[in-house]
Amino acid sequence: MTADLYNEIAYPTAIFAQAHPDRLAMIARVVGLSPPDIASARVLEIGGGDGMNVIAMAVSYPHGDFTNFDLAAEPIARGQAWVERLGLNNCKMLELDILGAAEQLEGEFDYIIAHGVYAWVPPRVAEALLALIGRKLSPDGVAFVSYNAMPGGHLRTALRDDVLAHVGDVEDEATFERRATERLEQLAQRGGDKPNALQLALRDAAAKCLNTEWGVLRHDELGPFFHPQSLTDFVSTAQRHGLGFLGEGQRQLCDEAILPEALAKHASDPDATHQLVRHLQRVDHEDLQFFRQTLLVRADKQVPRRLNHAALGNLYVASLAEHVGDAQFRRLSDVFEIRDEGLAKGLLALTERRPYRMKGHKIADTPERLEALFRMFASGLVELHTAPAPCATTIPSHPVASPLVRATLAAGMERVFTLDHRMVSMSEADPRALLAQLDGSRHVDDLLNDGPIGAVDDPEKLQAALAKSVSEALIMPADKAD
Repeated sequence: MTADLYNEIAYPTAIFAQAHPDRLAMIARVVGLSPPDIASARVLEIGGGDGMNVIAMAVSYPHGDFTNFDLAAEPIARGQAWVERLGLNNCKMLELDILGAAEQLEGEFDYIIAHGVYAWVPPRVAEALLALIGRKLSPDGVAFVSYNAMPGGHLRTALRDDVLAHVGDVEDEATFERRATERLEQLAQRGGDKPNALQLALRDAAAKCLNTEWGVLRHDELGPFFHPQSLTDFVSTAQRHGLGFLGEGQRQLCDEAILPEALAKHASDPDATHQLVRHLQRVDHEDLQFFRQTLLVRADKQVPRRLNHAALGNLYVASLAEHVGDAQFRRLSDVFEIRDEGLAKGLLALTERRPYRMKGHKIADTPERLEALFRMFASGLVELHTAPAPCATTIPSHPVASPLVRATLAAGMERVFTLDHRMVSMSEADPRALLAQLDGSRHVDDLLNDGPIGAVDDPEKLQAALAKSVSEALIMPADKAD
């Protein structure tokens, strides 16, 4: 039933930075573990649809090995078409069932991703998913599993039950979508002028659903299965399959791998992780947590659970922020003031050299500054990585746009996928035209020999356009260019 629905209604093609092996490895490193090198890692995604998440990784890391499998045939066929179009020999798309995948997948994997699967399948399949990870995760590997969480899941379940009751039994998806949208619109206005607290919460949840693409909403909120889990129940199930809690993939919760001061006395206690999970469950109840992206390691892995300053200093730092004056920097709608002169100077250098990555110890030379750097990551001001940028950081002599970017542009897609694993909208004709021509066959000085490329009609404009493409991580480094 689930496979048929995904075959009929495509889940939108997307990539997920929070599920990237680099994020998983970074969290593991800052608490004292030694996860595998992402550049040569074996990566498995479970239920990854068309596999674009791992396809984008395979383009950026040609020495890695990437596998995606899904039960639905249509998404896998689309993914395989992309793999063939890009000529990737390090990426596989497989049509498999979670219940039997362990016997059909060869070897172990350093990083395993299951995003949007665990809470959206029957309980026995969810159990099999963790059993699969338990059998296939390498000794130092890290797994990522996302799921609807409790107690916030109660509200989402109430909304879902209301909408499905209104939809009723229908034969076609068009009627389903029309009735579901109709009910969500009603709920978004429910309660009149003096709504109670629960009505306000449902109104807000309904409004967010109305702003969600139907292909996402149909599968995530209104699919055949919907089983929110508490953190403690999830971790307990994972432990039955030889897996232990590491932390959280969401940047805002990245410090969950670290013992808070209140639990510091348990740092040397074998039961420290259990104490931490119980503490986080209490926090989930206070915050009404409704979604989790839990990181798992082997159960026999001893996690130090203290912030490792040496590891932080050896991470690579990048920033997507914009310098807006003095010591102020803006990231999306948030403006930050960096009062520490050394950190401000380092952040300014990163904003000017984007997407260049600088070692953490060159920006933060004290434990206090390193801890501040970690907090800056949690706030979205900087990015922390375990490896140098997988893209050009200056304009190459013979620029090559990412083959994935060129392929998506040729397919008429507006969103493109960057080499540092982001999705960016590209609707303007001139950048699209320029990137389509960057195949490495011509020197920068020769790109305009055949005439203007859209509005790019002189060397100065060309340099500016190329610099913009480099800053958005769309250009291959010289050693990986085709």
